[in-house]
Amino acid sequence: MRKSSLFLSLSLMAVFAGCSGSGSDYEEITAADIEEEADLTKIAYDFKIHPLKSSDPLDGIGGVKSWNDGSVMLARTSDSRKILRFDNYKLTGVLDRLGRGPGEYYFIEDFTYDEFNNCIYIENDSNLVTYDAVTMEFKGKQQVNINLQNCLNLGDKMLYFGIFLDEGSLSADEDSLHLPKESMIIVDRDERDLSKGVILYREGLLKRLLLGYPELFYVNPKNLSTCFTGLVCTIVTFDYEKATPIYKFKLGTEPVDEEAERLLDETVSLSSEGAEDVLKRFSLATQGPKISNVYNIMVDNGTISFRVTYNWPDGSIGNASNYLYFVRRDNKTKVYKHLRIPGLSMDVDPTGANGNHQIAIIENLGDMAIDENVPMSPLAEQIVAELKKQNDDNPVMLEFRFK
Repeated sequence: MRKSSLFLSLSLMAVFAGCSGSGSDYEEITAADIEEEADLTKIAYDFKIHPLKSSDPLDGIGGVKSWNDGSVMLARTSDSRKILRFDNYKLTGVLDRLGRGPGEYYFIEDFTYDEFNNCIYIENDSNLVTYDAVTMEFKGKQQVNINLQNCLNLGDKMLYFGIFLDEGSLSADEDSLHLPKESMIIVDRDERDLSKGVILYREGLLKRLLLGYPELFYVNPKNLSTCFTGLVCTIVTFDYEKATPIYKFKLGTEPVDEEAERLLDETVSLSSEGAEDVLKRFSLATQGPKISNVYNIMVDNGTISFRVTYNWPDGSIGNASNYLYFVRRDNKTKVYKHLRIPGLSMDVDPTGANGNHQIAIIENLGDMAIDENVPMSPLAEQIVAELKKQNDDNPVMLEFRFK
């Protein structure tokens, strides 16, 4: 859970207890558009297999960021306690300083690598907790003037998402709820006064708290794209000057309450009656399938791909799955509930990006990794061969591009 989401929930409980428009600018995804399973070897290409090397067992990997075409990768462990550094797919360092004492971080929500300053930054509220990227020694804390949700180095620039401190924070009094705006900002790498940067995108905090945050975790200099979730979700590309919408979509066919969308995005201060109205509108507007978050956004040579978490309270899109995977090309969208490689037993779930390649971690499950009910594909044979060479049942990394 994002840290602000809990704060909003508590504030609302404490203080406020108690039309699709034209439809022509977004695509509606229904059960008819969703396939249960896809053969990854048929919908993707340019596969690369990288055994992750370590002299000891690797902790579970929850997310991977890459720089310099994958020569440096940072991975957050699945329990969000540590950062693992890989150089050319070999483990070279572990940052393990979770705690409340000097030189420690008290959570890992986002992190980045700055090659120029030889630093790893972990964001804690408005601080970049800073460590030497080689020795993992603590170097200090650097404050920026936003409450951070994301931070990311892009060469000589840094990308941030959060709330400017001088615009206040989510707060409530007897009569009203006050909601600041959140901003996506690009700024010079070493500039900590983010008001000197370029605001690429700006929107209402309530929309983000209720409908998920933009996913900047997997962005790198070769993949400047993200998604802003809403009653209608918007995939954008961006450069150092602006963000450009390229694809809008929603799940289900229920009408979009345009007034609810506007209030979620634009409202800065609400009376208790106004807040009740917005939440009532929001509740009615999300009776059908709803996107929660959008991950692994990739805009690559005319193909837009990403995965989403979602809910479907009305059961209108069939069986449950952890994710939906979207692949869009030539104005045609394919959606899948599961990505499989014939011959392997587990789903392939991308958990990172390297340039224009998706990254998935293939766990070393021994004989349990093999699906004997179908013929083994050549890709599965290669993966199994590499897994058998690994010590301590360590995984391999699979990179690929969607067609």
